[in-house]
This record gives sequence, C-alpha cells and structure tokens, in this order.
Amino acid sequence: MKKTGALLFCLLLTGCDQPNDTQLMTETGRQLQRTIDASPARGECEDIAKGRERLSRGTRKKLEEKGCQFVLRSATETNFAEAAVFHSTMTMVCGSITGKSFTGSDIRRRFIYSPEERALVIEPMTPNDKTRFEQRKTLTQLQADFARQQLQYCK
Repeated sequence: MKKTGALLFCLLLTGCDQPNDTQLMTETGRQLQRTIDASPARGECEDIAKGRERLSRGTRKKLEEKGCQFVLRSATETNFAEAAVFHSTMTMVCGSITGKSFTGSDIRRRFIYSPEERALVIEPMTPNDKTRFEQRKTLTQLQADFARQQLQYCK
C-alpha cells in the first residue's frame, strides 16, 4: 500500500512542475519588459528625444531619420494586445503588444516567446531590430524567419 501511495504521489507531482498559463503570461511580460528596455535602438532614440514628451519639429525629424517611429518608447507604456499559450512540441506564448513610439505614434508588434529556452523574438520592423547574432541577415530575411516561426509555433 505504501508503494502504491508513493507511486501515485510521484505521478501527481510530475505534473506540478509545469507552469500554468497565468505564470507563463507573467514570465512573458517580464521578458518583454527586459527586451524593450534594454534595446540598443531604444537607447539611441532616447538620446535624441532626451525624455521630452513634446517634441520640436527638428527633434521629430531626427527621430524619424533614425527609425525611432518604429521603436517602443518604454515597457511601462506597452500592453498585451493579445496573447495565447500554444502547446505542441514546445510550449510557446504568441501574441502582440501595443505601445507608443518615440514620435508618439502607436505601434503594434507581434512576438513569440519560448519559456523553455527563455528566448523572445519580437517581430522585426527595422534594421535596428537586429541582434548581434543577426547582423549578417537582411531585414527581409529576419521578417521571413519570424513569419515562418509564427506559422510553425503559433497555431
């Protein structure tokens, strides 16, 4: 009887180490916040905007020349537009976020997050979205990679 009880208890515990959907969304939000706030493109745009809410025409023009209309201003100003957890060969969180750019326009970006690999991919919109591992790829190649991953993992 003790062996059966211990075996049943072990089987019950094996399912408990998997995070639930709420925990996955919370973890995804944290990862998005880190990624957005640590973006090198965000740093460049912040240097131009200098934290100003109201921008002069000259400052706005400089920001647009650097592509800052496609860069999320802050993770605190960014929200989930939609998100869902997909369980296939790997657990993935897919969805989109909305936020403000440095020029004040609204931005909507899709993302894919793998909690098992702790890897987040935000849909690339500009060459500034390249990471140090993607420098040799063109923006078109990065966008095609994202679209392929979206089809593969988010259905």
